[in-house]
Amino acid sequence: MSKVLVNGDSLSPQDVELIQSFYKDNIASGHIGEVLPLATQDGEQVVAVLTPDNTNLICAFGKVSDWYCAIDTHSNVLAKAQVLGDLISNLSLS
Repeated sequence: MSKVLVNGDSLSPQDVELIQSFYKDNIASGHIGEVLPLATQDGEQVVAVLTPDNTNLICAFGKVSDWYCAIDTHSNVLAKAQVLGDLISNLSLS
């Protein structure tokens, strides 16, 4: 897992790749749909995790005030960490 500390409020291409790699097995098994990199209206890079039929959002990954965050469809923070690998590990344990 990546142990790079955050800098700025947008995911880097390496962050996007790490998130997509983490979910690759779940995509192949049909537990989730696509994992899509997207830009917000402010131009910040985020990653959306969709339902298996690709019609609804499960959660999104992004950065808020130099913290990596996983956010649900109601804008609730599911988990946050200063290291992306820690955030992914925390989510996989819950």
